[in-house]
Amino acid sequence: MEERTEIGERFEGSIGGSAFTGTGRPSRTFSRGRVCAEDGCGTRLSIYNEGRYCSQHEPQAAPRLRGKKIA
Repeated sequence: MEERTEIGERFEGSIGGSAFTGTGRPSRTFSRGRVCAEDGCGTRLSIYNEGRYCSQHEPQAAPRLRGKKIA
């Protein structure tokens, strides 16, 4: 392993960089207080969930793999 030597605030042989700050754009949100649309389900939906149902009642969708339809 290569040895590093300190030079002021930096180390010789180190790679500099900057902190990751994200995209700078806030996440999309939806109205608060929404409840799952399934009869009898009282699950409150997250403000980040754009669907009408909770994860237990969301209709299943088959994913496409390599452009082929599975189901």
